[in-house]
Amino acid sequence: MSATRLKHVDTLHVAFGVDEKYLHPMAVTIASIVESNPGLELVFHVFIARISPASRTRLEQLEHLCGRPVHLHLVDELAEIKDPGGGKGQAHISKAAYIRLLIPEALQDVTERVLYLDADILCTGEISELSQLDLGASIAAVVRDAGARSKRAGLERKGFALADYFNSGVLYIDIPRWIASGISGRALEKIVDPALNLRYSDQDALNIVLDGQACFIDRGWNHQYGLTGKLKKGKAEMDVPPSTRFVHFIGPMKPWRSWNPHQSKELFLKYQALTPWAGAALDEGFTPREIYVYSRFMYRLMFRQGRWLSGLLWYGRFLRWKHGPSA
Repeated sequence: MSATRLKHVDTLHVAFGVDEKYLHPMAVTIASIVESNPGLELVFHVFIARISPASRTRLEQLEHLCGRPVHLHLVDELAEIKDPGGGKGQAHISKAAYIRLLIPEALQDVTERVLYLDADILCTGEISELSQLDLGASIAAVVRDAGARSKRAGLERKGFALADYFNSGVLYIDIPRWIASGISGRALEKIVDPALNLRYSDQDALNIVLDGQACFIDRGWNHQYGLTGKLKKGKAEMDVPPSTRFVHFIGPMKPWRSWNPHQSKELFLKYQALTPWAGAALDEGFTPREIYVYSRFMYRLMFRQGRWLSGLLWYGRFLRWKHGPSA
C-alpha cells in the first residue's frame, strides 16, 4: 500500500481501529465515503493488531478500487509509541480495547487532524466541510449520544457530573491538542480503574477526560440508528434526514446480516459491490436478541399483508423463542 503522505491541509485523514472480523464492513464504510465524496482528497488509515495475507491483499485491492491511499498500521509494530496499556495493572487490557487511543500519536507527523470512525457506519452525504470546521479551543468535535441522559446519570453516580455525553463512534480530533492534554493515557487510567468499573469502557472514559473540551456538532455527523428498535416497530425502510452524513448502526444488529429485512441491507450491499468483498456472503448468525426481534417483526409483517398462516407460524416461533431458554 502507499507510503504515508506528509501533512496536507486539503486532505481529510480518516482512521479506523478494527480486528479482522470488521475489515469487511470497514471496507464498505470506506467505499461509501468515496462514493459520496468523489472529489474529496481522502487518506484512510487502518489500525489493526493482526491481519491475514488474504485480508492484506484485499486492502491493497480496495486502495486500487477506491483510488485513495489506504495505509495499514500494525499495532504491534508501533513500538516507538508509548503503549497506554503497558503500565502497572493494565496488562489484562487487550489492544482491541484501546486501539483507537493509539491513533493520534501514531499520526502526529502525518496530519494535525484525523476523523476516527467506527466500522459500523455508512456515509450518505458530503463531508468536505469537516476539513474547514472551526474547533476553537476544543480537542475534538463530537455528537451527542442517543442515550446521553441515562449515561450521564450513570457516571454521575460514580462521581462525575458531566456537562453532556457524546457517542465515541465519530471523533474529529485535533491531534496536537489531544497529545498535549494526554487524553489517551488519562482515558486508559479510567478504563483500568477497578473502582470505576465503567459500563461503556472507553466511551465513558473519553467522556470523562474530554468533558468541557469537546465541541458538539450536528447529529447528521453521527446519526445513531438502532435497527433493533426499528424492526420492533415494524419499520423496514431507511428513514434518515436528508442532512445525514454518517449513519451509525448502533446496537447488536447490523445491516450486513443476511436475514436482515431492513432496507439498510440493500444500502450496505450497494457499497459492498464497490469493494473487493463484492459478492461475499453476508453474516448468517443470530444472537438470541435478534431471533426474538426478527420473529416478532415477521409475524406482524405477515399479518399486515394478510398472510395469516405464515403469520401464525412466525407467531409460534416468536412465542417459542420468547419463552424458551434462548430468549
